[in-house]
Amino acid sequence: MRILFLNSIQMWGGAEVWLMDVMHGLAHRGHEVALVCRPGTILEKNARERGFDVITLPMRGDFDPSTIAAVRAILRERDIELITTNMDKELRFGGMAARLSGRVAVVPSREVDYPLKNNLRYRFTYNVLADHVLANSECTRQTLLKSAPWLSPARVEVVYKGIDPEPFLHNEDAGARLRAELGIAPDARVVGFVGQIIERKGIPDLLEAMPAVVAQLPDVRFLFAGEGKLSELVQSRARELGIQDHVVMAGFRRDVPAVMHALDVLVLPSVVEGFGYVLVEAMAAGKPVVATRASSIPEIVRHEESGLLVDVHDPAALATSLVSILANRDRAHSLGARGRAIVQAEFTLARMLDRTEAAFARQVVKKRGRQSSS
Repeated sequence: MRILFLNSIQMWGGAEVWLMDVMHGLAHRGHEVALVCRPGTILEKNARERGFDVITLPMRGDFDPSTIAAVRAILRERDIELITTNMDKELRFGGMAARLSGRVAVVPSREVDYPLKNNLRYRFTYNVLADHVLANSECTRQTLLKSAPWLSPARVEVVYKGIDPEPFLHNEDAGARLRAELGIAPDARVVGFVGQIIERKGIPDLLEAMPAVVAQLPDVRFLFAGEGKLSELVQSRARELGIQDHVVMAGFRRDVPAVMHALDVLVLPSVVEGFGYVLVEAMAAGKPVVATRASSIPEIVRHEESGLLVDVHDPAALATSLVSILANRDRAHSLGARGRAIVQAEFTLARMLDRTEAAFARQVVKKRGRQSSS
């Protein structure tokens, strides 16, 4: 297949991790892949470093004629058979370009369980421009269908994300080295947050939970690996609460396996979530997880089996769950071991690629059939 990925996002998140993994995996399987993204983004930089065919466009309005024309030209030049998109913006201008080309399947990937608006604009987008939709979880699928009763359930398919677990299975010494680098004692208990330090990740709730954990476990350290608009709030609020010595800001890290090995427990108190790659990564490293019952999270983390789940906006329950795991190393080990087994069985990169490749192939075949019969 000849596949074009469209992505207009200017930051780096789970959707971009998925995109890089799928592009690399499909290329390795013999498919031709190319990427259209905005110029000067982290995505462009990372994609070029990995040797992908990258085309940059400003990507103006959803139905901007110049953007549609530029994408249509790319489709024709590379004889593209399928395009896949992330945001509704890309689906609109990419879908229009595909329809004008008349021979390209369109498969958006729905990454967050936000509802669709029940109006003509969205009906046109999803019923006319999209051929099929990949949802990152059953929760996302149900939110989509509930908000859009005019969308056929048969056209929305769940394909869970996956990772290569191998880097997380070994080399635990990398965690010890990272602790030393960050000035964290080898025997300290470490709660890790990995990801964008933003509101929807539940950062304010985590901050309010932290003093109760410190009060019961004075050696605890909270490691924040990531960047975001609330990075300064984390530090200022920690000072206000008198727990600044228990907070370690590591910034953006590329060595995610080492970060996971440095933790005793991963925390993700999201209000709303995409797929939650960090949950799978922590589980692959054999680490227990404390997270909220939000979006796709309960489909990944099984309560009392691979971690603990609490309600959204409940700092007290968050603190209690963290302490219960940190204070019982045998329990933590048991939860982590089960989480690792779940990842290896259900959330691998190979499994994700198999299902994504099959979904794409079905749509390309259908499009060919419609074209040959018209």
